[in-house]
This record gives sequence, C-alpha cells and structure tokens, in this order.
Amino acid sequence: MNNINIFVSSTCYDLSQIRVDISEFIENSGHNPILSEFENFPITPELNTIENCIKIVKENADILVLIVGNRYGNVIENGKSITNNEFLVAKQKGIPIFCFIDKSTLNALNFWKKNKDADFSHIVDNTEIFEFISNIRESSKIWTFPFEKAQDIIRTLKVQLSYLFKDSLKAKSIIDEKISDFFKLNLSNKALQIIVEEDTMFEYMFLAQVFIDEIQKKEFLKNDIEYSILIEPKHIVNDLYDIPNWAQERIATAQNIVGGFSSLVNNALLKFLNEPGKPADLKGLYYTAMKYAQLYESLLNWSIETRSTYIEESCNHVKMDLSELVLKPSEQIWNFPFKIKKQLEKVKEKVLNGEKDINLEIELTLELDKNVLERIHRNTSELSNSLN
Repeated sequence: MNNINIFVSSTCYDLSQIRVDISEFIENSGHNPILSEFENFPITPELNTIENCIKIVKENADILVLIVGNRYGNVIENGKSITNNEFLVAKQKGIPIFCFIDKSTLNALNFWKKNKDADFSHIVDNTEIFEFISNIRESSKIWTFPFEKAQDIIRTLKVQLSYLFKDSLKAKSIIDEKISDFFKLNLSNKALQIIVEEDTMFEYMFLAQVFIDEIQKKEFLKNDIEYSILIEPKHIVNDLYDIPNWAQERIATAQNIVGGFSSLVNNALLKFLNEPGKPADLKGLYYTAMKYAQLYESLLNWSIETRSTYIEESCNHVKMDLSELVLKPSEQIWNFPFKIKKQLEKVKEKVLNGEKDINLEIELTLELDKNVLERIHRNTSELSNSLN
C-alpha cells in the first residue's frame, strides 16, 4: 500500500471515542490510520505492547498525531509514559508531528508552573503530564493545538494536511529541477533536506552531514577494534628474521593510508568546496565523504589484520604495538566530521547575526603515534641485533 501511515498516539481508554473519530477521518481522507487497539495494527508476536508501539512508530509511521488529554498513562522503565516515548521516537525519526492538547489541561498548565507542589489530582492523573507538555512546547519547539472535542482535531488536521501536501509539492518541484540525480546516491534524508531547503551555508552543512553519515556506517568496524574482534590470519610470520621487514611493510602501508586523508581533505575537499562566492560541487563533496569513510575502513582493517597476524609468541609485543600504531589517528578521523559540524553551527549563528569577519578552518593533520612508532623501531632493532 502507498497510503500515508498516520499513527495516532494518546492514552486509549479516556480518549477512546476521539480515537475512533480521528481514525474514521484519516481513513475517509484516503490515508492509513494506525491505532494500537484496532485489528489492522501490525504486531510482532515476540514483542510486548510497548515494544510493538515503539517499533511501529520507528518503522511504519509517516505522520504522528499526538493527542494529550488529562491522563499521562502508564510509566515504563525509562520513567516516561508510552505516549511520551512514541513522541520521542517520532521526533528522532524526523516525521511531521501534529500535537493536540486538551484545553482544560492547558489551562491547568499555567497554574502548575506557578505552584508545582499544588494538588492537581482533580484535573490530571499525574503531574508528569505537565512536564511532558512543557517539553513538547518549549524544548522540542512543536506547535500545539488546543481541543475540546474530536471535531476540533479533525478541522485542524484538514488544514494542516493540506499545508503539508503543498509543501511536499514544492519540495518535489525543487527535487525534479535540481537534485534528481542525488536520489541515485545513497544520501540520508537529512542530507537531502539540506539540499532542498538551501538554507544559509547549506553547502557546508551538507558537507558536514554526509561526512557524518558515511563515517557512522563504519561504527560496527570501530567497535571491532574497541572489543578486539579478530579475523582469520591474513599474514603468517613464522621466521623471526622476517619480523623486522614485516613490521616495516605494515608501517609503510599505514603511512600510505594516513597520507591519503591529508590529500583528500586538504586538496580534493577544498577544490570541491570551490572559492568563496562560487557554488560548491555537491557530488564532489559526497565523493570526498565516501572516500573518507573508505579510507577510515581501510585503516581499521589494517589494525585488525595486524593484530590477527600469526607470529612467534615471543614477539607478540611487536604485533600488538603495530596494531595500536593507528589508534590515535583513527580517533581523530572519527571525531573530525563531528568537530566540523559543531564549528559550522557556530559559524552559521555568527553569519545569521550579521558578523562578517568569520574564520572557518577545515583542515586535518594526521600522523602515526610517535611513541608507539619509536617502541616498534626499538624492539625490532633489538630483535635484529639478537639474531646477528
């Protein structure tokens, strides 16, 4: 089915009739209503009710309709209600959220803010509902609509879904005109959104996003290093005489990979960003991010292969030192995209505030761990001397 999946999130028993009315409106509008108490609610048998709800929001929901009445609902292990968790998952997913709050609960919110120790049990079942609403409106910056009956929600949804449809048509025209080729690439929704919106410094923000997207694809391999997951040996060094040469070859390979990062970031990246005032090559920036992640993968594989090498046990320390040679630059490589994004966010804020003298540095300087390198050279020299 290509219908839009609209997940209705609320406590069930106190808002049961409202949920039925909203479901009928969604279905009559040609969309697919998802409500946990209805028979069309997709479930995974081995999961409990809470886990199923979270899974459906994460995997199926295109839009979340959040309805907050005067009941906070059951609190689960993380200290939040089921509805609160569904909201957080939808927010993290980045889907449209339309939030409706009961008028009487909204009115009580103002009194609660002035006196949080007062008794509100005649209005709400749990004052955590006020914390929840405050988080929605203030921290999450989600627009909220007051309601008294289902028709208030339906009337607002008709208008808001129409606006959403118009925005989608506008985005589609931009996509068709400017970035249709990018859908052939494996870009994240966040990266595509940056291109579509063309906000201030969008080319730089696109750069930071694709770098983060690509490097995060290698997180499992990063964990392999952290938890010392080994593979079948690709190298076997049986003869003690061969160990110094093997170590030098491994060092040379690592230096080549590390050198590739400097060339990529300090040469290719600057070329694709272009001179100030000229449009950047977005495909070139994506290529740079992809190659950056590939080089990172090569460096991590180098460490895993080195540590997995079969070697004479008495020289195991040489092997372990070698495998640790790239840990320091690997950490720098992982952190670099996130540091760039933070720097860009600060620069963007300055630009929006009208500041002109802004310095932006996108530079990466890497080198193998000198202390480890010295230790390897010392140990291999001692080994060579002892064999002669």
